[in-house]
Amino acid sequence: MKYHFIEEPLLEFGKDEHFCPRQGIANYDVYDTKFTARKTEILIGIVGISEDVEKLNAWLERCKSFIPSKANTKQPQLFTSFCGFNENTGFRSKFITSTEITRVINNTDIREILKIKNRNECVTQAVELFSDHIRFIAQNKLVDLIVCIVPKSFENKIVIEKKTEEEIEERLDAEEKPELEINFRRALKASTMFLGKPLQLIREYSLSNPSKGQDEATKAWNFCTALYYKAMQTVPWKLKRDINLPMVCYVGISFYRSRDKKSIQTSLAQIFNEKGNGVILRGTPVEIDKKDRQPHLSDKQAYDLLLSALKEYKFALDTQPARLVLHKSSKYSIDELDGFRKAINDAGISSYDFVTIKETDIRFFRDGFYPPQRGSMFSLSETSHILYTRGSVDYYKTYPGLYIPSPLEIRTVEFDSSPNVICEEVLALSKMNWNNTQFDGKYPITIACARKVGEIMKYLSEADKPQIRYAFYM
Repeated sequence: MKYHFIEEPLLEFGKDEHFCPRQGIANYDVYDTKFTARKTEILIGIVGISEDVEKLNAWLERCKSFIPSKANTKQPQLFTSFCGFNENTGFRSKFITSTEITRVINNTDIREILKIKNRNECVTQAVELFSDHIRFIAQNKLVDLIVCIVPKSFENKIVIEKKTEEEIEERLDAEEKPELEINFRRALKASTMFLGKPLQLIREYSLSNPSKGQDEATKAWNFCTALYYKAMQTVPWKLKRDINLPMVCYVGISFYRSRDKKSIQTSLAQIFNEKGNGVILRGTPVEIDKKDRQPHLSDKQAYDLLLSALKEYKFALDTQPARLVLHKSSKYSIDELDGFRKAINDAGISSYDFVTIKETDIRFFRDGFYPPQRGSMFSLSETSHILYTRGSVDYYKTYPGLYIPSPLEIRTVEFDSSPNVICEEVLALSKMNWNNTQFDGKYPITIACARKVGEIMKYLSEADKPQIRYAFYM
């Protein structure tokens, strides 16, 4: 067994580099300030009951200014002051709201919906109510995104409280139960996707109860960064790239089931460049392999899905990569490998790596109170490697988690790059999460986005045309 420590990957911002998104934005501005043709105003449509709209406007006003970090903390780098969202600091932009682009929902309509005893019907009516207001703004007003405030009265009736990723260690192979009840967030995003305006849902309690959950500065960092990413059609930061190396694209191949978990699974491709820009592509239904009980593509399906993703990528980003890295959370079948190879060859790509990223029950321990460091890589063989993407972080001076961190197993199936390079990229891609500015994400964006996209996709019919931007799913 060999041990290798991967230093925290650097990110590129407007004026310089840093490995922390918060410090990078605050000190060096968002990445797209490098470009002349960029927007500086974000028009926010709002949907909610009257008092919630007032709370959101007050919160947006608060976010314009500096917000100090958590008081008396022992980890000042983990709890960073918010620089403020305005034209003179890191984001170099401002939010614009107005009654002209706000739709106020009547409390009477909310009360009528809550009288419905059947929960699925209740949620369906709630989705339709919000969808109608979203549709009006999207079709009649000029906005960049729409923020929907979930009222307090929806809690435990329409929106069921669930543990968040921060509260419990998430697993890719966690058992999925049939989604017999309609999920309000997923159904709303799916039903309004055709309108072409990203949604941001925020629950009323996060606006009215500052003592619950994250501290105010952290909440502002995550909220404003998510809005910026969704509205600006750009990225606040990107991976640092060695200009002497060929252009790379990263592809995640995954599958999602219908809501009842009984129907045939459908394939999905997520393809990203080094900036984090990318496209989402829905494939075709696949069969479950009788031997390993896993979904697999036929060679033609693998060929068509990857080649279609590469064509969409080239059209959307106006570039063709010289190297392709393909991530899957399940093993590759012989047919899949054949199809992927042919697609890569026909696309004129000269170098590729096929990688499996899986959960593992293997754990390592170190002396003292803290788990292994994020970036710890243990090579069990030439093709099997254990990588800690979550763990102790020297910069934070702690392990920012509640549970023993579980590492990932990185299996190199076919590869032109070294295992060290492949694992370094996995660690770097774990930082491409614009919903969370804490940089120690567990999964690379290629894998992390799969579940989020699949959750929304299962609410779309075959006739519905999915959006290709990740902003519509996060």
